[in-house]
Amino acid sequence: MNELLKVMKSEPAYRKLAAANFVSGIGDWFSSVAILSLLLQLTGSGMAVGITLAARTLPFLAMGPIGGMLADRRNKKAILVVSDFSRIGLALSLLLVDSPDRVWIAYAATVGLVVFSALSLPARQALIPRIVRAENLQAANAFDQSLAGMNMTLGAMLGGAASAAFGPQWSFLLNAATFLASGLLVWRMPYGEPGQEEGRNAQSPKGAGRNVRTARGEQARQIGRAREAEQIRKAEQARSESDFWKTFRRLALMRVVAVQSVAWPIGGGAINVLISVYGYQVFGAGDRGVGLLYGCLGIGFILGGLLAPYFKRWPVQVLIAGAAAEGLAHILVSAAPNLALGGAFILLATLGGGVGNTALATLIMRAVPERVHGRAFALNETLSNVTMGVSMLAAGVLLDVLPARTIGLGAGLLIVLSCIPALTLLPQRRELNAAAGSARPQPQS
Repeated sequence: MNELLKVMKSEPAYRKLAAANFVSGIGDWFSSVAILSLLLQLTGSGMAVGITLAARTLPFLAMGPIGGMLADRRNKKAILVVSDFSRIGLALSLLLVDSPDRVWIAYAATVGLVVFSALSLPARQALIPRIVRAENLQAANAFDQSLAGMNMTLGAMLGGAASAAFGPQWSFLLNAATFLASGLLVWRMPYGEPGQEEGRNAQSPKGAGRNVRTARGEQARQIGRAREAEQIRKAEQARSESDFWKTFRRLALMRVVAVQSVAWPIGGGAINVLISVYGYQVFGAGDRGVGLLYGCLGIGFILGGLLAPYFKRWPVQVLIAGAAAEGLAHILVSAAPNLALGGAFILLATLGGGVGNTALATLIMRAVPERVHGRAFALNETLSNVTMGVSMLAAGVLLDVLPARTIGLGAGLLIVLSCIPALTLLPQRRELNAAAGSARPQPQS
């Protein structure tokens, strides 16, 4: 707890970034619970839930890599601000979903929201090691997990109650307002891209400020500088692409991230669909049941963030144990006799997942060169979200032919098996654990 408080006090830029994430996250969960419950009311089918959740992930296939490249080449703060402001209108369009023949609006708006999320997520993750001191990175990642949990707890539980009491439209309005607040917070965040001055100097030949004798001579020099700048830009772009794939081939961690980004979401996607179905139908608790289960998810992430600093010396082992614990807990959820026990097991599942996610984020930030951070995080987000989208679609189809508990059992087993790729990191655990705990940035070679 002390480490989390320290990072909030000593890192002013991260403090604003975290506040923006918290504000928009609350709105996201209010809106998510409202739209999922509304779709179940309008259609009565788990397929609608599966399609909507898939629509929140599949656009990552196209936009995730673009977001990663932009994060490595453009101003990350600007990407976040544009993404937040662009989502205001999309959030408001959900107000039009009021009958079964308008369900398509929910799908379209969801896709649009995800497009900008895919652009902003790599930028935000790559921004953290730029604005947070190296010794505070582990605490910042742990705080991010707790923040996600707070968003789920407050947003989902209050969102479920608000949707039941006032209708889903109120939640959609709140979501739009939080995007505005988040964009303004990031806009005011202190930030400067390292290397901007060097880039300008590299593109400005010596003597550019000298007096010129003729306008024609100045024009010729301007043309030459423009050509030189374009050549530099193309060379840097080619070198950047080469650096990423060289890093991917050289670092076992990058390959494990790629494999695990596909392995875990096969079960995780089904669980995302089942949360709403568990609360609304299996346990028969309606909107409040959905909100309660998502609230338990949030509490698990809060506890995971609070506990993560205690395991910061062993991130590789924690990454493996976290996935195994998460899967086992979801197996118990599938057999839970009532809402209370189901919520308790979901809490345990996300506690393990939250600790594991913190370890993975810190390993990427400390053991992967900074110049490819955006694409490294985009690789993780893209593969996991696309796989999760396919999994959620499949779960939506299976819900029409199989009991939810049977699907939950299979999903839990798959999550347990997803920790196997990370076992290959155990021979390198000393080096990777040392890199993740180092106060000095890792070599960028």
